[in-house]
Amino acid sequence: MTDGFLLDINVISATAPDRRTVPDVAKAAARAWITTNQSRLYLPAIAIAEVAAGIGLREASGAIRHAADLAGWLQAVLDARPDRVLSLDAEAALHARALTRQARTAGIAIGFADLTVACIARAHGLAVATRNVQDFTPMGIETVDPFAT
Repeated sequence: MTDGFLLDINVISATAPDRRTVPDVAKAAARAWITTNQSRLYLPAIAIAEVAAGIGLREASGAIRHAADLAGWLQAVLDARPDRVLSLDAEAALHARALTRQARTAGIAIGFADLTVACIARAHGLAVATRNVQDFTPMGIETVDPFAT
């Protein structure tokens, strides 16, 4: 059993402001899981960058109001738990060798963002909370799917 969970981008995004009035069942399950496990959750800095990039894309496409809503939400997330953001430091980065080898041996070409999340999780003894468990299990990373109902 892990001491905590590192949130993948898809789990973080489940709490974002949405244009839909009724969230789907899976998103509701993820939100409930986040509420239940809040004291054990950590954010990878790379996921924050992914969200910020998405906000920039919305701004560039003219979706200014939605971008502003998302920027406000992201800032609130960061303000609520600034001590829960984990970065890729040298110790974590050195896990990339073994994790990449494991993924390639399993026939998986892992993307840089997922590799970074896996490295941070391994370095801190955390499981990855993600909807995409198939991206992390080939690397031997413990996962949980908060969207599973």
